[in-house]
Amino acid sequence: MPSTQEVGERLKAVRKKRGMTLKQVAEGAGMSPTHISEIERGKTSPTVGALRKIAAALEKDTAYFVEERPLPKISIVKKESREAVLLPGVGETFITAKALTQGIPAGRVTVVLIEQDEGGSMRLEEHPGEEALLMISGEAKAEVGDDEFVVKNGDCLHYSARLNRSITFTGKGRNKALWVKVVPGAIKW
Repeated sequence: MPSTQEVGERLKAVRKKRGMTLKQVAEGAGMSPTHISEIERGKTSPTVGALRKIAAALEKDTAYFVEERPLPKISIVKKESREAVLLPGVGETFITAKALTQGIPAGRVTVVLIEQDEGGSMRLEEHPGEEALLMISGEAKAEVGDDEFVVKNGDCLHYSARLNRSITFTGKGRNKALWVKVVPGAIKW
């Protein structure tokens, strides 16, 4: 998480870019200009509630101000730069995947490329939002809620992430799939 100073600098930069005065931001946030100034100068740390109000006045998503590092509005991940990620498997195992997305401010989408041998399984944590599994090659058995699906080469399974679910790769040899996770929320640029 960025320091109090960094949060203040980000707030000030956005305010200036939007051509807004401290008074305008304060009025929009229902706060005093003095308090906004103290936050911008890193003299005080805003509460979560205050930061939400200020972000709304600046028409920015709150997450933009607390991301570890400022993220670009547009992200591209080159094939040779894909980072390895671990997805939860069954028991104490993991599925290794490659991240196809790096993130944008308040980003809500995660896309990974899974290349898994027959028998690899993943059990997914419940979260608000949705997910999709696109089989590029091979086959998988997916249990979603009380239903079971066989997802073959070219098939795409889309479901609520609030349901219990697990995926087991059943194709002979190497199975290849795209897994997409989307959490709710609206991005404010």
